[in-house]
Amino acid sequence: MDIVDNLSDGTIRDGFDLKQDKIASMSCKAAVKGNNVLNYAEAKALIEDLLKLENPFNCPHGRPTIIKMSKYEIEKKFKRIL
Repeated sequence: MDIVDNLSDGTIRDGFDLKQDKIASMSCKAAVKGNNVLNYAEAKALIEDLLKLENPFNCPHGRPTIIKMSKYEIEKKFKRIL
């Protein structure tokens, strides 16, 4: 229904956009969620696969997959610095 709605309101321009939107939706539904537990090998494989991508910094919908924090920011989060 989302695809039909997008076609009717013009947010999907052609077949390529339609396929890309469907693939993005499928990848999000199949993604590891916050409450999933991964063992070491699974986590390592996931990170290795992520780093092989052309753009490993965002998911297909634009949400960040990798963030950078300085040592100062981490220490502040853990109340090591006031």
